[in-house]
Amino acid sequence: MRSEQLTVVYKLDTLGVAHALQGIEGVLRKYQIRLDGFRVYGKPMDFPNAIRDIRKPHFNVTGCGFEFRLSPVRNHQLDFFQVKTTHECKTSWVDWSAPFIGESNFVMAWLADSEYDHWQNAKDPLQYTAVGKSYAHLPMKSSGLPYPLEQKIIDTSANPGRWRLCDGYYEAVGAVMWLGEPFWQLTGADKTGVENARWLRASKPVPSVTCLQAANECFTTADGASGELQGKLRSLLFPAVK
Repeated sequence: MRSEQLTVVYKLDTLGVAHALQGIEGVLRKYQIRLDGFRVYGKPMDFPNAIRDIRKPHFNVTGCGFEFRLSPVRNHQLDFFQVKTTHECKTSWVDWSAPFIGESNFVMAWLADSEYDHWQNAKDPLQYTAVGKSYAHLPMKSSGLPYPLEQKIIDTSANPGRWRLCDGYYEAVGAVMWLGEPFWQLTGADKTGVENARWLRASKPVPSVTCLQAANECFTTADGASGELQGKLRSLLFPAVK
């Protein structure tokens, strides 16, 4: 089974280590996943004491087939949190989203196939050569850095599965997305129009959040109908994108 990931975005400095870890622990306990099988930055982690021991506003926790990442992105005024599966996921993404989407500072979340997300956003040719993957067929552009740092990078700007950091949110699409009230203010998207789009399944898991399902499974290709659907969803949710 392919690896998948849930990315959650909050307003800057509003998610926090304590909230993130409590949400993680709650889901792990629900599925009776052992709490002593995790490491934080490579060191064994004592989950009950992790809130006390992690003194920075970010963390990287791995174990039991999961990777959890939290980081503030100050130059874009947001908190970034991600849950990634590294083996067959036997938990529900609805359960993983539940501890986070009801907060007033919640902006958005989306579900993605990890490999597809990686290659749709890989700009450095070294990412390809390191695994023996050709990039000869891909469009290239200048990195925009001054000489002698300037180099050719892969142009991902037309990729259906691309993401882009914006002030307060990500320009990104997923087969399943959760959108909080701040999302509409930040992007200028027409909430009523989005919720009434007949080609989307819209629901309200909590009163302040709109859940959209555009496909039954995560996007895994940029070609054909899937690529067109991703482009259509992007245009609807991010009307200012050119």
